[in-house]
Amino acid sequence: MKNILTVVKKEFARFFRDRRLVIGTLLLPAVLIFALYSLLGSVFYEEDEHYTARVVHPSALFAALAGAAQGAEGEAGEEAAPLFALQEAAEADIPAAKEAVLAGECDLLIVFPENFDALLAGGVLPAPAAEASSALSAPATGAAPGAAETPASETPASETPASETPAAPNVEIWYDSGSSSSVAAYNAAYSLLDGLEDSLSGLFDVNMSAGGSLVSQAEAEASYYAMLLPFLILTFLYSGCMGLAPESVAGEKERGTIATLLVTPIRRGELVVGKIVSLAALSTLSAVSSFVGTFLAMPQMMGGSIGQTIAAYSVWEYLALFAVMVSAVLLIVTLISMVSSYARSVKEATSLAVPLMVVVMLVGISTMLFTVPSAAHAVFLIPLYNCVQVMAEIFSLRFSPVNLLITLASNLVYIALLVWLLTKMFQSERVIFNR
Repeated sequence: MKNILTVVKKEFARFFRDRRLVIGTLLLPAVLIFALYSLLGSVFYEEDEHYTARVVHPSALFAALAGAAQGAEGEAGEEAAPLFALQEAAEADIPAAKEAVLAGECDLLIVFPENFDALLAGGVLPAPAAEASSALSAPATGAAPGAAETPASETPASETPASETPAAPNVEIWYDSGSSSSVAAYNAAYSLLDGLEDSLSGLFDVNMSAGGSLVSQAEAEASYYAMLLPFLILTFLYSGCMGLAPESVAGEKERGTIATLLVTPIRRGELVVGKIVSLAALSTLSAVSSFVGTFLAMPQMMGGSIGQTIAAYSVWEYLALFAVMVSAVLLIVTLISMVSSYARSVKEATSLAVPLMVVVMLVGISTMLFTVPSAAHAVFLIPLYNCVQVMAEIFSLRFSPVNLLITLASNLVYIALLVWLLTKMFQSERVIFNR
């Protein structure tokens, strides 16, 4: 028993004397899990979510429903803001309003029938379009003055044409299925109107004869690719870098061969650049192989055509995608190399790279949670996040050369800065030989 306790004390002492091991094993997982779930909770359960809708022939009843819907939780004594901000639009402005929805200037376009509230207040369906003029000129209970009266018995109900059945007025809701905000706004508006329709025993319809998504089927598929593929590509890039970089840097330290490299007649900066370029090239090849397989399998999974999917994008868009992938892999491999330079073994480098993996995963799923307008150029200065957003623009057929240039230029600056820092780490014997 005494020998067992001796071994236990020895292992405990080894563990708690290693600050890196304590932080990576006990503190880091708790911090990462808390940060991850807090971030996801703030995204999925955002309390101050509001939508902008342009409305043709505004309805006071819908405005009251939208105003009473759940809005932002204000501070004590503050009134909660309504869920929808309604902007009135003329019927002639419908084409411009649809363009505004696609441009992200508003979330929805809602077109109510004229005198919608009056129709609902009457509690009856309007007359068929073919009978509109006669219904306006003749009383409902008799013939028009001066006209020969026709007994109602002479026109059996069974012989009434089906076209004379009153049609329920239709409310049109137009949205952009490629925008997560527009889709969420559509679901909220449809839910309000659907509940109102049920309470009024179906006196009107929603998106029955018109309304729906403003994008085509091809554009809808492209939006699906834009949400999913950037996350997969970033995952492939990170996996390729993670499989190579720790072994190339921390592995050299662990085996003791790093000293042999450092005494060769080569500058530390050249050694760093050589490792980064080779690791980035190999990681890119690995990621491209995985991406090609995934990209070709997506149409098969959705019942589409591989040829049509490939032809949907131009040569320049493929080149832009490759350039973004290269800049992303250079950033990732440089960051992992810095972590590996600080670590004493491959295992420790893998453990220390876990926070970076979490960041990469969160950045990757950002395209599934929200859409960034192309005009928000400042967003494309954020490293890695800019790569994901440019890839989303390419896959959604909304490629912006300006955002591509901003992304590549800013990433080049970040890469140069990281390579300089990594060179400084290689020049420090305390970092390189911290065995």
